Amino acid sequence: MYTKADFQKVIADSVERYPTVAARYKAGDPAIIQHMDAMATMLAMVSQQIEVAQTEVFEKTRDSTVLADAAMRGIIRKGTAARAKLAIVNSGVEAVTVESGRSVLDARGRHWVIETAATVAGGETGYCTAVQCDVVTVEHTVADSEPFYAAKIPESEDGSYLCAVGVADGEGEYKYRERYVNAVAGERIFHLEVDDRQNVYARFGREGVIGTQPTQGTVLTLTITYTQGAIENDYGEPFAFQYTQSALEGNLALSFEELLEVGQDPISIAQLRDLAKYPSVYQTGAVFLGEFDFLVRRNYPSLKFLSVWNETIEEQARGASLDNINCIFVACLSATGEERVLIDTAENDRVPEEIEEAEWTDTQKAIARTIAVADDSYRVRFYTPVRSPIKITIRATVSTSFVASDVKEKIIEVMLANFGEETAAAQHGYMNPLYRKIYELLRQGVTALTSGDADLTVAIAEDLNPAVRPELWRYVDRDSLDVEVKTANIVMPTWGGAARGW
Repeated sequence: MYTKADFQKVIADSVERYPTVAARYKAGDPAIIQHMDAMATMLAMVSQQIEVAQTEVFEKTRDSTVLADAAMRGIIRKGTAARAKLAIVNSGVEAVTVESGRSVLDARGRHWVIETAATVAGGETGYCTAVQCDVVTVEHTVADSEPFYAAKIPESEDGSYLCAVGVADGEGEYKYRERYVNAVAGERIFHLEVDDRQNVYARFGREGVIGTQPTQGTVLTLTITYTQGAIENDYGEPFAFQYTQSALEGNLALSFEELLEVGQDPISIAQLRDLAKYPSVYQTGAVFLGEFDFLVRRNYPSLKFLSVWNETIEEQARGASLDNINCIFVACLSATGEERVLIDTAENDRVPEEIEEAEWTDTQKAIARTIAVADDSYRVRFYTPVRSPIKITIRATVSTSFVASDVKEKIIEVMLANFGEETAAAQHGYMNPLYRKIYELLRQGVTALTSGDADLTVAIAEDLNPAVRPELWRYVDRDSLDVEVKTANIVMPTWGGAARGW
């Protein structure tokens, strides 16, 4: 790639052929210098664009290229709606029923839809669940019947993110079928796709080949759900009905009780750039164990812990059993932390408990439904995660020019950042700290350990049960870390002789 300096050098060499201009150029005449400098700048920019274009197919540095690549692969950026528990206080005498599907607004003007109905007696407090979304219905008239007809999904007017799409006509609902997989001719299905400008379309089939082809004049009803993704609400924040249906509803006071599921914003461009490189990551097929794990993790990204395993791993951990045949096993903890979790102690011997279906939380029920949609031949069984903090002892000696307490806090910070409860490895259930990795991270992250002849020793407590335990939630926390830092007059070679301690 040619730089601006390269072009300026060529200009300076060529100007000597014109004595009059050369004299003014050497004198720095702005009338000569300015337009030559502008040309050099513009040519350098063109050179840079050409250089980027040559490698863009491999590097994907431009956002437009990333979006086009994602569109080609069928990746649609969408938001995930938050779910919350609302408290309903009835200050009247008569009982009032709040039906599901009612639209309510929070104190910040965001739309919510009541998910579960609740009947609240006079003077009592009831509870219901709501989803943060705004459902919009749009009618689309088919202008011309053509194979693989596409109906554009309009963008939201308030900047909300696309969350879900439903399609219907006078004959009933269409089913969503990604990439027309397992579809036959005549089946009422639709497929969603996106272009390089992030326009989303509902695409239909071709008559006699696959799916159905809408006829001219058909009125399609598009039910579009938008959400604002990751949001926050304060405890006790008031809610109100968007429209009241009876005078009795005036006696109801709605307020935010707790967040059940955390909303998610669409994936960022930086993440999309890497995601598009690996088809196994964004394709939704779920046949093998790893894909079931990803299937759940992709649909529920806010889980604090998730481990999904099959019959083979289960029998390695707890022996063979006829009950394990054709089962998928799951241990999870949602963002709200409502699932039961055991703690690794000598008393319970780290034995997980199977959770009966009647005790499943809303998140566990949703996970079971997601797995069933992917493959309904499996039985889903839930186990309690077992917290298993990893005990690590760290002893360090540093120069007296450092404050021991500060060095200790920095060591703890580095350990928690790489092996803590919220790290990806811990949340996926395969945390296994290595001595080599710990030494490397501490020397890179703690300056005091690289100064002079500072010393460091690390000891990891031996796992009492090294067998395969897929439900174990292994991580490092402050309680499992034993860090001791001492200071000493460590010799540090400096100009003027060996200075001690600094």
